[in-house]
Amino acid sequence: MHIIFGNISYWQIPIMKILKYLKFEVFYLYIEYKSDLKKKEIAAKLKEKNIVPLPIEFQNKISSKASNTLRTNDPDEIAYKKNIKLIPDKILKKYCKLFSLNEDKIKKLRMLLQDFISFHQSRVSGILGIWAALYPEKKIFYISFRLKCLYNSDTGDNIFKIIIPLDVLKYFKKIIFNTFKIRISLGKKKSNNVILNEKNFNEALKKIVAFIPHKGLIFGSETNQLFEKTLYYSEDVNSHLNKYNILHLDYAGYPSPEKHISWVSLDKMNISKTKIFLKTFMAIINTLYLIRGWQTFLGWMLCIYQYSLYIKYNEAIKKFKNLKIAILDYEALCPKALILALEKNNVKTVACQERFIHTFFTSWVNVMVDIYYVASEYVADFIKDSRYHDIKKIIPIGLYRSEYISLYKNKNIPHEISQAKDAGKKVVVFLGHHSPIHWFDSQLDIITSWSAQVSFLEEIIKFSKSLDNIFIIIRYKNLNWTANLHFKNILDKIKNCENVIISTKQSEAWYAYKLCANADLVVAKHTSVVDECLCHEIPVLIYEYTHNMRGIISEAFDYSDSGLLCYNFKELLEKSVSLLFDSSNKLKDEISKLNKTIYYVKEKGNIKNKIIKQLENLINST
Repeated sequence: MHIIFGNISYWQIPIMKILKYLKFEVFYLYIEYKSDLKKKEIAAKLKEKNIVPLPIEFQNKISSKASNTLRTNDPDEIAYKKNIKLIPDKILKKYCKLFSLNEDKIKKLRMLLQDFISFHQSRVSGILGIWAALYPEKKIFYISFRLKCLYNSDTGDNIFKIIIPLDVLKYFKKIIFNTFKIRISLGKKKSNNVILNEKNFNEALKKIVAFIPHKGLIFGSETNQLFEKTLYYSEDVNSHLNKYNILHLDYAGYPSPEKHISWVSLDKMNISKTKIFLKTFMAIINTLYLIRGWQTFLGWMLCIYQYSLYIKYNEAIKKFKNLKIAILDYEALCPKALILALEKNNVKTVACQERFIHTFFTSWVNVMVDIYYVASEYVADFIKDSRYHDIKKIIPIGLYRSEYISLYKNKNIPHEISQAKDAGKKVVVFLGHHSPIHWFDSQLDIITSWSAQVSFLEEIIKFSKSLDNIFIIIRYKNLNWTANLHFKNILDKIKNCENVIISTKQSEAWYAYKLCANADLVVAKHTSVVDECLCHEIPVLIYEYTHNMRGIISEAFDYSDSGLLCYNFKELLEKSVSLLFDSSNKLKDEISKLNKTIYYVKEKGNIKNKIIKQLENLINST
């Protein structure tokens, strides 16, 4: 028997120790606190008693049945089935009026719920499903004291859940406290003149176009910049799309990155808590009749929770009476409640596809938008009938960041590449994933664990010794993990390799694109750069395995069986030799074929200019 606790805190430690004393195998998933110090304290105390996070990292071999697909791809649509079980269509239609939707727009509500359910499948039930498949003969008891765990999907027949939602008390306390704050604030005059970025809030209210970024205007950080989010910015100072004319609406609590841009945090706006409370309360009263049993009760609570978010966003958005268009950054992650609030206020939503591979993921990649610029004709055809997309107009335009590949090809060549090529060497760029900072996070991670990282680097060293006249550059999104003493030995080995370096130029945006554009071969753990390279016929091989599993994204999409996915070192080496040293090989033909099929668009190039021109026309027409 395995006993697995969900999100743990100090008070659960004695219970876990007692169970361990009684000879049960006890594990946990996450530590509740945000503080790293507290997390480390709890992890250390439990480790003394041999109680550790679920050690997925150390499993000898994770079968395809117990693969990462439960957390991401979800080919069996387990999360969607859970969604339907919570609220069947017949009942869900009754909630449409609550969200100011016609009943024929029920799909939007389904997607609203899907985001929540799929997230928790990725975080909890997907991981439990992996463990259940690894130990099918074991009874696995999952114990949680969180209300949200009642929404976990069923991912294993040998999993038994014990959910005691003690955090309900915390929610009631919060409701009472907020109610008290509302009562004492009644009748008080509230200021509408909020100053943000030294600009009067009234100026922000006049904006016609809003950009809604996901976690700021840089992908990465100031010290680890991958790219800047400038796709929608016009250089024309008179354009509504100019950076200093556009309204930036933040939903994630990120501060303004610049002094002179219009930046409004939706969570900090002066919105009547009284109105939100009363509307939510009335929604509760008016929908109680929809509860038909335990499952629909859970569905009802989820709908009410999403409604409260929707009301909050709606109260914020309706202040911007001139707003006509909202551009969504990272479309799949933008809160659906916010999108519905925009729709309620007749604001058209626009987005450009962030990642090609997300097209083929089920369950947790849901896109709800009026106008959607997608990677290719192939993608457009695929998503037209998808239950995970609700789009009025699909426009195939290409992968917008791929233009940086063509921009930097044979230009702005990084010094390490030009130096290697001058010496007559082939340049191979390896793109890796960063690793968790703490050991207790690593154990639970199926893809980026410390063991997976060491294995990846060991194979690169092995690769470097297997081929002559090559130079290897290893590139990561960040290098925080390199400060971890766990990696000291493997990093020392790399330092001793004459033909291998780790790229350390992290503060320059687009540097990874400069490397890939001028490489002879890119070998990557799957990332969006893979598709951005392939659509410009840069030779790419996908590193589709770790130290204990194979098949990471292949169940979602196998790249038309092109042979670019490598499932072991032997395949990786043989295919690399072919791409590097054989001028006429089948793999290059396959890459060319992909360019004419899955990445095909009628008119290539000038993506940014095309989007801005079309948006300007849309602005003028509205």
